[in-house]
Amino acid sequence: MDHSTCALSALWCPRTDLLFDVPGMHVLSVDRQPARVVLTIESAADVGGCPACGVVAVGHGRRRRVVADAPCFGIPVRLVWRARLWRCREPACPQGVFTEQHELVPPRAKLTSRAAAWATDALTVDDTTVSALARHLGVDWHTCWDAVEAEATRRLADPARLEGVEVLGVDEHIWRPSRVGDAHRAVTGMVDLTRDPHGQLHARLRTWSPAGPGPPTPAG
Repeated sequence: MDHSTCALSALWCPRTDLLFDVPGMHVLSVDRQPARVVLTIESAADVGGCPACGVVAVGHGRRRRVVADAPCFGIPVRLVWRARLWRCREPACPQGVFTEQHELVPPRAKLTSRAAAWATDALTVDDTTVSALARHLGVDWHTCWDAVEAEATRRLADPARLEGVEVLGVDEHIWRPSRVGDAHRAVTGMVDLTRDPHGQLHARLRTWSPAGPGPPTPAG
């Protein structure tokens, strides 16, 4: 994408960065493909400290990481992160070469932290499925669910999610996970029955606990 509204010498377009909205990251290019939008990004970091000894490192090239981000204008998004490689200059340090880190792209992740939060929020408050979210992200079911499960587990471990809960209800029913076979599972749901300041009941699901493998539901 040509920076039609930016100086030709500019590495990054501030308007595109504003839409991307990730502190410390800049968009180098945008490529509209038939099935997705591909953004090439890099950080603004020009100095890196060795995580082992703290000595200021020197640049050692870049490594491309490709991850799925949250959809943009209803279109799946791929990020190509040109992550910096750094080399520690301390001869006695065992670290050697290391890659810069950013909270947007966790180590070994296939989805950005923003995409994982987007999908988990959708499962929490919307009438949707993992399959539908995977389709919107342009990834397979397992890639989507692995990211959602990790994010949901992190949220469930936060005790603050139960703040303000005054009335808790229990909902139990029989769940049949598949039309194939006769397997049935008992499902126990913990429902927040606390009324809002206007006296309205929203019945927010707090946990979803099947008697077997199944998706945990984060706090609403």
